Amino acid sequence: MDLAYTSTLLSLLLLGITNDVVAGLHITKVTVPTPVEVGNGGWLDCEFVDEGESIYALKWYLGLDEIYRWTPAENPPIKTFPVKGDPLTVDTTLSNKGKVKINDLTLGASGVFRCEVSAEAPDFHTESDVATITVVDLPDEEPRISGARSSYQLHDDVMINCSSQRSQPPASLTFYINQELADPGWLIHYPTKEDPETGLETATLGLRFPLRPRLLRLGSVSIMCTASIFNLYLKSTEVLVLADVPFHASIMEGRAAAGPGYPGRVSSVLTIMTSGVLLRLSH
Repeated sequence: MDLAYTSTLLSLLLLGITNDVVAGLHITKVTVPTPVEVGNGGWLDCEFVDEGESIYALKWYLGLDEIYRWTPAENPPIKTFPVKGDPLTVDTTLSNKGKVKINDLTLGASGVFRCEVSAEAPDFHTESDVATITVVDLPDEEPRISGARSSYQLHDDVMINCSSQRSQPPASLTFYINQELADPGWLIHYPTKEDPETGLETATLGLRFPLRPRLLRLGSVSIMCTASIFNLYLKSTEVLVLADVPFHASIMEGRAAAGPGYPGRVSSVLTIMTSGVLLRLSH
């Protein structure tokens, strides 16, 4: 048989198979709620086109475990199935076809959800698609800053830690100095610590920097730590690091290195003090 003829025949055969699939049953979209906080829920949505094929069943799986089945020819058409650990509940009163309402998610509900749609006999043509849910257990409190002393001398090393307690996944921590991102070279990265009973993790980030005069704002430095987890959690804690320096020395060093704005604030303080002295002398 001619090679060109054979190639053309195979191409037409493949095109016919592809057209049959496109014209038949196929899934158009699968969406799930993610990320989602522990205890909350959302919708699993599996949209499909049947193109004249009768649907035998639509099933939702979490991993390998079937959690929901819609079989239009049966009565009742909706069935749910228990999963070890009860990672979620299905609200059958709101669910219909491929749209499923899930509630009370636990960390065990994190994973791959698969929608599978099957046509009736004789071919039982089946299509499937997947989406992933991330369940988040948020910290119970704001980030903690520890290690700061009551005061420092100029050029001392400031060493503090920030921790975000017990979450899953661990929080992402960021330090700000005077409202600006801390120099990456000043950061100390620690491994997260996992609670063996709950699996929740505590994240810790360290900060070490020399207390230079240019950092002072009216005798102190603002340190802020921010903890974030996806778009569900954003909390900050701020402390002031105080510099124990002579007043005149702080003015001179501040003028030399504090940057825009600082001399103006010092001048304002001196003006108020001078005005007070003159007022007392006039009396």
